Amino acid sequence: MSVPAPLPPVPAPPVVHRSPRWAAPIFFALGLVLIPWTLWLAVSLPTRQLASHYDAAWSGFDVALAASLIATGLGLLRHATWTQSAGAAAATLLVCDAWFDVTLSAPGREQVIAAATATLVELPLAVACVVVARQSALVADRARGYVAYMRRLHPRGRRASSMREAVAMDSEPEDLPS
Repeated sequence: MSVPAPLPPVPAPPVVHRSPRWAAPIFFALGLVLIPWTLWLAVSLPTRQLASHYDAAWSGFDVALAASLIATGLGLLRHATWTQSAGAAAATLLVCDAWFDVTLSAPGREQVIAAATATLVELPLAVACVVVARQSALVADRARGYVAYMRRLHPRGRRASSMREAVAMDSEPEDLPS
């Protein structure tokens, strides 16, 4: 009875370029254009503005924040490949929420409460969401590498229809269980 040869190590997944080559320069240029626009807004906008739908804006934002947190939790429960996106979206919305809560709150007690909520709740939760997103990305990368490795081991047309057949395909004829 011979001992089967050890399997080769799982190689890193290949880099797959799914976005068009022009996309990165466009996004980079848009980011650069936003810098002078932001500076112009900073000097030209009034320091005080009355909004007629302030309540709708905040409640709509909080609905989006709640949806992203629920999606992150659901993705974690289901081990979904989109968990990294939901976690990144939740982290972004939490940082935005902390920023606007602190900068738009009235001076005094309201601003202290906003700063404490940002420091103790929103920003730590945002960091946790980034960790979830990063970990999900690493797991997805490993899974893609494993799938690529298995496809090389069992090319199309030679796929196993059962676990027994998969074992048989990787074994020497004399190693097969009877």
